[in-house]
Amino acid sequence: MKILLDGYFDRNFGDDLMLTLAARGLNEHELYVPSCEINIENARYTQAKSGFDVYLKVTGSGFVIYNTLGAAYRLRDARREAKYAPRRAVISCNIGPFTNKIGETAVKKHLSQLDFVTVRDARSLEYMNRHFPEKNAVCRPDIVFSLPDDMIPDVKNENLLGIAVRGTADCDALAEIADRYIAETSGKALILCFDGGMENDLLAAKRIKETMREGDKAEIIRYETISGMLCAMKRCAAMLGVRLHACVLTARMGIPFAAVSYSQKTEDALREAGVTGKIYKSGSLPVQEVTDELLNPTDFKVSADVVTAASEHIGKFKEYLEEKN
Repeated sequence: MKILLDGYFDRNFGDDLMLTLAARGLNEHELYVPSCEINIENARYTQAKSGFDVYLKVTGSGFVIYNTLGAAYRLRDARREAKYAPRRAVISCNIGPFTNKIGETAVKKHLSQLDFVTVRDARSLEYMNRHFPEKNAVCRPDIVFSLPDDMIPDVKNENLLGIAVRGTADCDALAEIADRYIAETSGKALILCFDGGMENDLLAAKRIKETMREGDKAEIIRYETISGMLCAMKRCAAMLGVRLHACVLTARMGIPFAAVSYSQKTEDALREAGVTGKIYKSGSLPVQEVTDELLNPTDFKVSADVVTAASEHIGKFKEYLEEKN
């Protein structure tokens, strides 16, 4: 079957990983991607605008609309996607929050045109069941929780603090946390830039390093390859996750973390996977409290059941394909 895999193509580590995991799960099919920005082993780049059996979008925040311009983009994308294939699906998404009715109306119109949907949190499932009960939407933990064992690097802990930064983060607070952690452990810090596109994390990473008193003990890691970023994360003894997928991956790999939420999606996705610890708000980080948590972390690793459930975004999609054939 010819499947067009679509998503967010803007040098974002988490989004690229979601697409890679989906492609691995669908490797018996003929897979294509509409962007040359990503190299997926078993998917080919195409410029074709039609002729596929199924269109599949793998997106986390694809249905979060922040402004009127975002609503216009959503309607434009819906029209474009309709030309690709007679059947369309979206997996591992969250729906909302919406800042205005225009954005919600655009999302509803788009969702009404889809044939199959999986979501990654209970709030989104409730929304689907309330507005589109005929879709029989499925809820499973974020697909990144399904990272297979063979993709987890065999890299030793180097007593490093990882900081998965985001452009809107409180850089001064993050710098102070890094300094206090280094003072207590005599370790170092890795400042991880997941996004190299429109949300480029590099400026925030540079500001943190320049603000730190121990800036010479901090290294900035830019996303180049999926394996490279996973290796960098595995070197860390603890992770301060300002990005959702930093928390998801460290939980999957058994690395202690402190979660920082800049959006409801972070809290929803982590709670869905059984994370019960405190989730800090990005705008008001209690520096000493977060530092203490990173120095004396609570052991947490997602269960095998969560890993299996996260893989069912693809499993349920494949069941849908079989039913329609």
